[in-house]
Formats: sequence, C-alpha cells, structure tokens
Amino acid sequence: MFLILGALRGFNRPMLALRDGNWRGHPAPPLGHDPQDKVLGILGMGGIGRNLKKKAQAFGMKVIYHNRNKLEPRVANGAEYVEFDELLSRSDVLSLNLPLNSNTRHTISTREFEKMKRGIVIINTARGAIIDEEALVKALDSGKVWSCGLDVYESEPKIHPGLVANPNVMLLPHMGTWTVEVGILLHRSIRQITNSVQTQTKMENWNIGNVRAVLEKGALNNIVPEQADM
Repeated sequence: MFLILGALRGFNRPMLALRDGNWRGHPAPPLGHDPQDKVLGILGMGGIGRNLKKKAQAFGMKVIYHNRNKLEPRVANGAEYVEFDELLSRSDVLSLNLPLNSNTRHTISTREFEKMKRGIVIINTARGAIIDEEALVKALDSGKVWSCGLDVYESEPKIHPGLVANPNVMLLPHMGTWTVEVGILLHRSIRQITNSVQTQTKMENWNIGNVRAVLEKGALNNIVPEQADM
C-alpha cells in the first residue's frame, strides 16, 4: 500500500526535490492521483494478494483480480475475477503478487504494456523477473506507465539504470519483510521492553514448522501449488 499510494500520488519526485533543497521542485511536479475509485488489478490472489485487497478497499479502491484458479466467492470476498487481458485493460493500478517460475518470467512485457491504459501505475513486490525491466523502462519513457513502485528487480542488487534515472519510479531495496516490533515482557514484576517478533523471524519459524510437521505428521502445514502433487 505504501508503494501504491506513493506511486499514485507521484511522491518520489517532490521527495527528491525536498532533500535537494528545492521544496516541491521547479517546476512543481505533476498533480498526483487519489486511490479512491481507482481500479486495482491484482495478479496473483494468494494470501498476500488477498491481504492487499482488504487494505486497498479501505482506501476506496475497486479490486479485480486474475489467478490461475478462480476463487470461491467467500475467499474472493468482493473482488471480481477477470481474464488476464481484461485485468490489463481495466486496471488503473496493477499489483504483481505471484511467484517466479518458468511460466511467470516476463509475464509483463511489451505486448502486455500495449494492452494497458495509458497512465497505469505498476507495483511489483513479488519477484523482479516477472516484469521485463527493459520493456518497463520503455513504457515509462513513453508515458504509457505513469509511475511505478518496485521492491524487487530482475538482477538484484543491480537495478536497471533507466529505473534509477526516472524520478517517477519509487525504489526500495527488497525490504518487504524488513521489520521488527517492540513487545512488552513482564518479568518479576518489572516491566521490560524487548524486541520480540519480527517478520523475518515469523518466516523462519514457519519454515521450521513445516520441517517439523513432515517429521512428526508426514505432511506439510502448507505447500506451494506447483508442488501439490509431488
């Protein structure tokens, strides 16, 4: 949501100007766009996509999605299923939330950009190679893509110079799980503040739990769909 809001509003350009001592910049940046009533297209409606849907709807966005399988209405919870080409043509914002494999590499490339609205906003927090970065740079330069927010890249930690040079692109160095929370620990009647649960620790515990489940129950707690029949 941070990248969606920042890219929609075009915040990267004035943030750079401000740090350079130029307030909003000279000339001022183009006016941004509000999320309300925008169509958010989610490509990949797994757990992350569904979590994003709830947050986006709180900002008044209409959510459509494409998935390898249409979800049950209870699971989709108000999101509209559409075919891939319709997702591309109707989305004001396109968020990529699918795994990278031989079938999804360069899912978004020149042909796909041609089917999108002019001025679309692209968000990628999945895997960099899902987008053809060379095609993305050309779409940005032509104005087909108005802005984008990226946390992942094709050749991390290298970033395409065309993305770095474009002030309309919000770039993060793959920090989606870079969090730590502060918890309260009560010990011997002394209130102590301690660093407790962080996203990376949760991920580690989840994986350890899967290993333990195999050893103790002979089955995984969760499995990626590509390996469901293995």
